[in-house]
Amino acid sequence: MAVTLPEGSLEERLERYLEGFRSRHGLEEARVEGNTVVLAVDPGGVPAVLATARQSLGILHLSFITVVDRQGSFELTYELLDLRGARVRVKTVLEGEEPVIDTVTGIYPTANWHEREAYDMFGVAFRGHPDLRRVYMWQDHFDHHPLLKSFEISTKRTFEGLR
Repeated sequence: MAVTLPEGSLEERLERYLEGFRSRHGLEEARVEGNTVVLAVDPGGVPAVLATARQSLGILHLSFITVVDRQGSFELTYELLDLRGARVRVKTVLEGEEPVIDTVTGIYPTANWHEREAYDMFGVAFRGHPDLRRVYMWQDHFDHHPLLKSFEISTKRTFEGLR
């Protein structure tokens, strides 16, 4: 598979990316910060925005997905890299104690691992994920997500019945 890197200077690419997202998705909260385009997107719009990034704008790599537990909501950030120094940061917020969002593994295959990690550590479920199972924590008899702010570190309670 031949990889075609995006053309133009960093500033030109950032402007092209910003305009591409605004024109296709009507994103009012889109801006450039340094070498990064920052987008605020509703959870239902994340797959479409990421599909635009990959298929129309040629941004080839999903570097990571981060999750922040805001106690009652979860902030997800998808960090994209165009392999020439420009970044796109797509942010969304999931409300509720049992967050669910559509998978983007069909758009960015690297999302497979990142989504599994978010599920394992925070309990964020990705609808349509091909293999949503734990990465770090053991599968059997451990129903906790250790990076949640509500997670209590008590070896007696947490690990009771596992030995």
